[in-house]
Amino acid sequence: MYAARRDVEARSDDQRYRLGEVLGRGALATVVALEAEDGRRYAGKLLHDSQGQDPDAVARFVQEGALLRRLDHPNLVRVIETVTVGGRPALVMELVEGPTLAQHIARAAPLPEAELLEIGRGIASGLAHAHAAGIIHRDLKPGNILLAGARAPQTPKIPKIPKIGDFGMARASSLAGIEHQAMTVVGTPDYMAPESVDPLAVDLRSDIYALGCILFEMATGRPPFAAATPLGLLHQHRSEPVPPVPESMSLGTRTLITELLAKSPGDRPQAADTVARRLVELAEGAPGRALARVDEAGRARCHGCDEPLMPGLGLCLACGEATVTLGRGRHTVLVLGPGEVGDKLDTDLRDRLCAWIRANPGLGLDAAPLAKRIPRLPFSLCARVDRGGAEAVVAALARLGLTASARQGSALREPAMRKKARTMTLRVMAIVVASGGAWASNALFILPFALVLAAFGSVLGSVRTTTRALAGPRTSLAPALTDALGRVEKVIPVLVAARHRHALRAVVLRALALAEAQRDDAGAAAELAQAIDAAMVAAGRLDALDQELGRLDIRGASDEVRARLLERDTWSARLLELTATLDALQARRVGARQALGSAGVDERLGELRIRIEALEEIAGS
Repeated sequence: MYAARRDVEARSDDQRYRLGEVLGRGALATVVALEAEDGRRYAGKLLHDSQGQDPDAVARFVQEGALLRRLDHPNLVRVIETVTVGGRPALVMELVEGPTLAQHIARAAPLPEAELLEIGRGIASGLAHAHAAGIIHRDLKPGNILLAGARAPQTPKIPKIPKIGDFGMARASSLAGIEHQAMTVVGTPDYMAPESVDPLAVDLRSDIYALGCILFEMATGRPPFAAATPLGLLHQHRSEPVPPVPESMSLGTRTLITELLAKSPGDRPQAADTVARRLVELAEGAPGRALARVDEAGRARCHGCDEPLMPGLGLCLACGEATVTLGRGRHTVLVLGPGEVGDKLDTDLRDRLCAWIRANPGLGLDAAPLAKRIPRLPFSLCARVDRGGAEAVVAALARLGLTASARQGSALREPAMRKKARTMTLRVMAIVVASGGAWASNALFILPFALVLAAFGSVLGSVRTTTRALAGPRTSLAPALTDALGRVEKVIPVLVAARHRHALRAVVLRALALAEAQRDDAGAAAELAQAIDAAMVAAGRLDALDQELGRLDIRGASDEVRARLLERDTWSARLLELTATLDALQARRVGARQALGSAGVDERLGELRIRIEALEEIAGS
């Protein structure tokens, strides 16, 4: 089960158990074999002597045992009781005969997809049981998962039953009753969720992210990110895109792993039991399905964070910045560099610009002419657009490495464009002079016409490169949802913490995805609008509470801190339940392969209504 073993010459203070060999060692405790009077074998977790002299460490150890005795699930290592062994407290646990998942991955990865799905389902089921009991593991990793029944490689038909163990860093999901040590940053960097650096932001979805890391490692043989230092790893988790899952896995499995590794908790599946159900569906051959979202294909993206923009909103739900949209006006956006007048735009920058235009179809620009030929500097990217949109485009181009300018009126107002026109004129004249004969004698007569034609060709050709008819974003939302989005637009800029903007965004995305399937149902639209309103109130109150807690010593045990944490618990739990309920509704719709029928709307939205009423009750109290 564990690595090195040796006999321990000691006797248990509790005469029911006899100490056996050492099964493993950790930073805080040693795991030994225990033999009961009736001959049954158990595992015993004993605090190290250095820890046993610390009353706080002993108290936490005893509390861990009390917490874990509440858990009884086939995919969790069962804790039976707390006893005293050799003068030290010990947890008597189920003895699991088998390797750790880390050892199995080291020997056999990448694992076959069927095995990955089965092991993943067991881990998700065990997590769901712990979460339902109000326990967050906080250090979920392959080394803390034992595989029962996997001891004999020559008998592959024996199922490998994953059992989650080592809850030494576990924390109650409720912040109100925890001690200050639980507010520290803990975990193994290879599997730590991006939000783990903020203890207030850690919840059960952090365990779900760790599960995504484990599934990725089973599929590839390595964790999703690698760095030389723990801080480097945490930066990768927070900033780097999710690495691609091998194409040897089915599309459904790849999609699920990618969703589990989403940077924002709101973009992950919201409950471990949801993940377990999806793993079962994939194992049974059901096609994969994406998280409930509005279709992102063909939608404009935020110039600040590159997240998809919501139609009808004037700002980004993810970062709160004003969106890049173009309306009709009198301004022109000109690309000036990098480079000298008359130089061709760098090929890589041209390709980057084309990709940006394609990713922002709502701007009304066309990348096709740019993709066919490389323009010379400077050139007009778009013309006859409004000032605000033009300035936002200039800022977005700067992030691409391009120098641009927004000018009112004609492109010829830009000095660089006039210089380009003169350069083109001189080139025309040089060609005329070089041709000799009658053309050369008439050069002075031709010059004014050449100047006009060169300038006109320069400006018109550049403008036609990317500008097409501008059209504002279209939305077919019901009036109730349109009004709700208007209220969200006012709240988003006020929210200080990004995680609360993301939590509200998660509800809005799910509600609009369901609304798209219920276009003709005013009742469903009203319920979904109410869900958005409830989430908006919850996100606002959570943001305010976090600001208050930031001014207090949350490590203290004052009544004020406890009261704030208790209120935060309530709001956070209700908002999470609301989001999970929207996920469940979407799962039913996708599972049935049809939109919710009007006859069953009341029944199917009943659970959603309960969640909304719970949040409204908190707000009114």
